[in-house]
Amino acid sequence: MSWWSEDTAYIQILSIDHIIYLFILAISLAVLILYRNKVKRNRKQIAACFLILSILQQILLYSWYIFETGFDVSESLPLQICRISTLLGIWFLVTKNIKVLEIMFYFGLFAYGSFLYPSRIHPVYHVMGISFVVNHVITILLPYFGYIAYQWRPKFKGFLKAYLLFLVYFAFVYVLNPFIDGNYFYLKYRPFFNEWPNYIYVPVVLIVVFIGFYLAFVVVRSAYRISSKQEKMDERFSG
Repeated sequence: MSWWSEDTAYIQILSIDHIIYLFILAISLAVLILYRNKVKRNRKQIAACFLILSILQQILLYSWYIFETGFDVSESLPLQICRISTLLGIWFLVTKNIKVLEIMFYFGLFAYGSFLYPSRIHPVYHVMGISFVVNHVITILLPYFGYIAYQWRPKFKGFLKAYLLFLVYFAFVYVLNPFIDGNYFYLKYRPFFNEWPNYIYVPVVLIVVFIGFYLAFVVVRSAYRISSKQEKMDERFSG
């Protein structure tokens, strides 16, 4: 059963499956942004839909790990950073605590990387491919949803908090992986620079993540300032 088997081959970059995943993400983002006024008016219903999809995705994910791999702890624990982002997203959707988005927004940046450079991802017809696309699309959409529907805006101290928590996470999985033969944060099967020793690879990762988090903060804050100015201009002209 190629739609279920652990042995089904992973997709290749720019394969049909990869392009389909990118198309699904692009369409989902476009719909959320283009219909932002409707999103704002119907935020409770949309939040409920996101929550149901996220819970179903978690059930699908861990059912597969239990029945197909016997819940192999080297892969099955909720320690990949996008799985943590999903749990944060569920927390946000249940509590409506927008402070959660301060962390989820930055952790969710890795989901963009998974779409652009898929590593160890199953095809779109595979149960884990379905789980992947639902997980990662919702992870990317939720900060936009929070921005539109709940007036969430990233703050500088949120950027610092997210990076400090990332350092704690990274240190934890770095120490844990050798004990359980784990691949959390893809430290065993690296998507890039497999030949680099850890004393080079690890500092580079930490620096790149810091820069990536900060650039994301700057871009979103700049976009918010531009949109705020545009709204004020529109109000002035309409008045």
